[in-house]
Amino acid sequence: MMGTTISNQLLGSTARWTASVRARESMRDGRLFHDPWADALAGPSGAAWIEQRSDDSVIPIVIRTRYFDDFLQRITTQEGVQQVVLLAAGLDTRAFRLSWPEGTRVFGLDQPSVLEEKGQILNSGGGQPHCERRVIGADLALPWQEALIGAGFDANAPTVWLLEGFLFYLANETITQLLDAVTSLAAPGSWLGFDIINSAMLTSPITRKWIEMQASSGAPWIGVMDDPVTFLAVRGWQATLTQAGADDAHYGRWPFPILPTTMPGVPHNWYVTARKAT
Repeated sequence: MMGTTISNQLLGSTARWTASVRARESMRDGRLFHDPWADALAGPSGAAWIEQRSDDSVIPIVIRTRYFDDFLQRITTQEGVQQVVLLAAGLDTRAFRLSWPEGTRVFGLDQPSVLEEKGQILNSGGGQPHCERRVIGADLALPWQEALIGAGFDANAPTVWLLEGFLFYLANETITQLLDAVTSLAAPGSWLGFDIINSAMLTSPITRKWIEMQASSGAPWIGVMDDPVTFLAVRGWQATLTQAGADDAHYGRWPFPILPTTMPGVPHNWYVTARKAT
């Protein structure tokens, strides 16, 4: 059981913010993705939030979305992994807006109320999943593994797991417990993707404006990981790090100075991908 409760209201709000970013990007020439349901999913609160944000301020979310789109597509297409688990799936629409190889099964876990609202909006908007989609109403602050298995998850099959856009809202102890739970269910040959910040992200003058905005909005960033590669290695995962602005996460859109991915003493918002040893 998680040691710290995950706030339903907090994650619901941030999911709307992220949807509003997808909605803005979807209207842009040269967009990095298209989500025709994002505006409805964002709702009035998401629309109000994005109105106060410049394009540059939300480009990290845009690039993160495209990066993990590409990650999921690569692992399912090139590695032949047919089982996908989206933890804290929120208002994510990847089951609907991405093309999946035949036989792909996508599980989405989140609060029942979030999944119900998303389902209503997608149904009214004519959404049809491009995969076998299964949704599991579950509170990640409570044991959720049995609910996933009960929905047809095969713990013996390689799986690609994605935990996007929410670990930094959790206490470090909770992050560890959640990733340990994933590891316990991940068969050899599975893949894992998540984004995480380092400690300097919370204290650097470079990032102070964003950190203060998050706190004032009631969604403070608190969870950090300063050495994801070692953290995962002791759990049997071989990990690599990148970040927005790097060669594989630039897309011609990163407007800020580019720092080395592991440069010490500076803020990092890493995209972590890892493969579990066979």
